[in-house]
Amino acid sequence: MAISLPYDREPSAAKRTGSKFPYVDERPSAAVEARVSRAAAAHGASPRIVTTGGNSTPRETARYRDDNHVLIDWFAFTVIPPEGEPLRWIVDELRQFIADLAFIPTGKGWNGYRQRHDIQHGNNEANLGLLAHGGASQRGSVHIELNAQACALITDWQIIQAWGERYQANITRIDLAHDDLTGQTITVDIGLRWHKSGEFNSNGRPAKARLIDDLGTGDGKTLYVGNRAYGKMLRIYDKGKQLGDPDSPWVRVEVELHNKSRLIPWDVLAYPSHYLAGAYPCLAYLSAEQKKIRTIHKAATISLESSVKHLRQTGGKLVNLMLQTHGGDAFAVVNELKREGIPRRLSGYAALLPDVLDSKHGT
Repeated sequence: MAISLPYDREPSAAKRTGSKFPYVDERPSAAVEARVSRAAAAHGASPRIVTTGGNSTPRETARYRDDNHVLIDWFAFTVIPPEGEPLRWIVDELRQFIADLAFIPTGKGWNGYRQRHDIQHGNNEANLGLLAHGGASQRGSVHIELNAQACALITDWQIIQAWGERYQANITRIDLAHDDLTGQTITVDIGLRWHKSGEFNSNGRPAKARLIDDLGTGDGKTLYVGNRAYGKMLRIYDKGKQLGDPDSPWVRVEVELHNKSRLIPWDVLAYPSHYLAGAYPCLAYLSAEQKKIRTIHKAATISLESSVKHLRQTGGKLVNLMLQTHGGDAFAVVNELKREGIPRRLSGYAALLPDVLDSKHGT
């Protein structure tokens, strides 16, 4: 059961000051320029602007903001509540984006914040992220982390973009992912060839990379390029195999961006494909379209099938024996074995499971 947050704001909330960071954008908006100006005023120098790698900028493309090529798979930001607002303010604001959120105290701190609350959705115990607050060194700020399951519940990123720009919040991390469900456009082996040919090099320096090889076990391979400690890391991995299907061709390419050595603009929420394509030149050629709900639905389906397979391997013989002892009465066996709730592995997909089950039964 969720426990209410202590809604009193920290007593000594200092006003935020700018910081010297290069910018991840091609042509900054008015809001972006204002933030750059504040940083320049604070440090006496203008942050370097990092381009989108020669790809078209949002203002050179169609006017609408529908972007189906790339998923936002992790999202984190820091914000200072408006003057005089208690901590309750951020709770109410977050519930505008994802309804029925619950905040569970952990009794622990997090990365310099005095208190951490885990975020859940309704009565579902799946962890969607965290809220951290408190601590004099944090200057009254509140930090939010939303994981992949939480991001899948957000239906309108443009509203969050407008909110973030309005309250001058800072994006601290965002993961941008492109899925090739058939494995025809991108594979781990293609990523290795890109690395060998220098496609990931930066400023003439070879990019550091490491490969986790499943050696044919079917668990899937992962290629890492870069280092999150420096603010940018690429992953190319066998997503379907990771979820439990050893025959799945599904491959994901994902860039993890942090605000270390860069300032991430809120435009990234409206145009994630521009920033993923701009991360490395070779990514500009990823063009296979996909819808967010299709990708999440597929992940839920694979996870469910994998869970059923695991149950069959570990408990199938017991179920067979119980059917014999109950005279073939399957309902009696199910009633004796079932428990309330959803398996932890599937809890993150709880909202989608009814649709997945319907599709499996052809309804």
